[in-house]
Amino acid sequence: MTDSHPDVLSPRDEARLELSSRARTVAEGAAALVPVAIDPEPGSLITAAADLLARAEELLTAAAIAERERGLSPERIKELAGHRYWARVVLDWAEDGRRNRSGMPGPVLAESLDKWVTRETADAARPVTDGLDATRFPGSAPYEAYQRDRAKGPYAALAEAVKERGEAWEALNELTEEDDDGNGEDHPVNLRVVASCRRLASAYRELSSADPAFAYEYLDEAVSFERTADRFAKEGPFA
Repeated sequence: MTDSHPDVLSPRDEARLELSSRARTVAEGAAALVPVAIDPEPGSLITAAADLLARAEELLTAAAIAERERGLSPERIKELAGHRYWARVVLDWAEDGRRNRSGMPGPVLAESLDKWVTRETADAARPVTDGLDATRFPGSAPYEAYQRDRAKGPYAALAEAVKERGEAWEALNELTEEDDDGNGEDHPVNLRVVASCRRLASAYRELSSADPAFAYEYLDEAVSFERTADRFAKEGPFA
């Protein structure tokens, strides 16, 4: 990591830090259950174990994202991690900026994880930081900054499209049969829904080129919204 780009880590590094951070949380939660408390509050053990299971689920999600960032196919992720809609998890990560969710810059989080790990073992001075691409390939920082800048516009367009689609969907949900003025597919709200879905599909298609790492997920979303737009354009809001 260079001084000129201290906060620019690759999405792959950020995903790995997210996984490490979640693993620390699970480890700390599990460790808290090891001591045998005298006369604990009834139900507290189940509550603590259930909380730990929820944290473990977050860890699995982070692992799926980290593997996707490393290039593992969506099909293989489903095979290994269970058949759930992992594409949405990956899309949420991408739409959040492909950065760890601790609220800390990547290098700062890595340093805190280094300190946590070395409390348990002295095998390496920086067991987390030294494994990151940014440390192993220090010249990559300008490239990663360029890649993030390149995708800023498409992600901003996606955010606007998501907001517009949400507002259109809210207007659609407020419609009743009494609002049917005979316009059908030409109803103003329906036209708004169709336009918002097409705009969202276009934004995802643009992202598949601007940020091709997740092209599979982006194109899948684009096709889904294109189909939704076509359905409303043909059937209207009261079908």
